[in-house]
Amino acid sequence: MDFIREVKGRADIVKVAEHYGIKLDRSYKCVCPFHKEKTASFSISPRKQIWHCFGCGKGGDSISLVSELLNINALEAAKNINYTLGLGLDAERPASYLEINKYKQKRKTEEMFKQWENKTFQLLCDYLHLLWRWEEEYAPKNPEEDISDLYVEAMHNKDYIDSLIDEIFINGSNEDKIWFWKYEKKVVKRIESRVRTFRSTNG
Repeated sequence: MDFIREVKGRADIVKVAEHYGIKLDRSYKCVCPFHKEKTASFSISPRKQIWHCFGCGKGGDSISLVSELLNINALEAAKNINYTLGLGLDAERPASYLEINKYKQKRKTEEMFKQWENKTFQLLCDYLHLLWRWEEEYAPKNPEEDISDLYVEAMHNKDYIDSLIDEIFINGSNEDKIWFWKYEKKVVKRIESRVRTFRSTNG
């Protein structure tokens, strides 16, 4: 369609990406918004006006980018770009127009939750490794020996922490993680404080 080609010709793909919440670095790269990854494999070519992810293999132009992000067809994507970038082309305002601020806020919330998930998972793993270490190092050698508090802590907590890691953060659903975030904050803070205190006193 002429309208889609016109939008594609006028809309700079970098500006389109930024308007829809994609944060590019100076090399026009970032973590792909379409699949989970730790290293940036999503790349935009300003000269060629295309995008491509070397991780999941998706790619295209500015129209397909918005179409993928908002799960709409090419025409609706072109209408959204025309409206949000103020291109002034003759086209009706998209009937299913999604507020960009709302979309950006959703992306921000998802990013913050992912950061919390990664941090909490690493914290639980660190604590579990400490518990295993204490179990091995402080296990009583004979019946007359005083039992170390660290050994007692390991006995009480290792299975519980192991189950949290497995059932919530490895095999759990997003709903499980959200539940844990809502109702088990005190557990996380207590473990974080315990790990920090041990490390500060033991180097």
